[in-house]
Amino acid sequence: MTFADDRHPIDDLNPKFVFFSPVRDALLEAGQLAEHVDHAIIALDGRAPEGGSVTLEPLNPVFAAERLRIELWVDELGDYTCTYGFLCSSDDGRTPYARGERCVVNLDPASHSPAAWDSAFRRAHAALLKDLPAYA
Repeated sequence: MTFADDRHPIDDLNPKFVFFSPVRDALLEAGQLAEHVDHAIIALDGRAPEGGSVTLEPLNPVFAAERLRIELWVDELGDYTCTYGFLCSSDDGRTPYARGERCVVNLDPASHSPAAWDSAFRRAHAALLKDLPAYA
């Protein structure tokens, strides 16, 4: 296993970025889980995700968790979009709370139009691309 830094491991066998997000509320709703996913993306990329959309499928209620384990990977890396897959779970990863996708768009700060990802972003995110074969 390699590390993006001291707190955020990247799993070499099953490429993903793992982020532990502190929980402030006793019960989390879907919108709050999506915010935790955005915090994981910020930790990975160093900038807040813009535009795009989030699809979230609740799996289990979140009660009294101190922090969430957020696993991120890249489902699709386009010219100016990036679609992350994610799983929100308990700190130990044993109880899944939600899964889904978060699509972000790279916007030019001046024109607010879609812009191509830079080479550093593409390199870092290519390492997290899922390329799993289908099994019958």
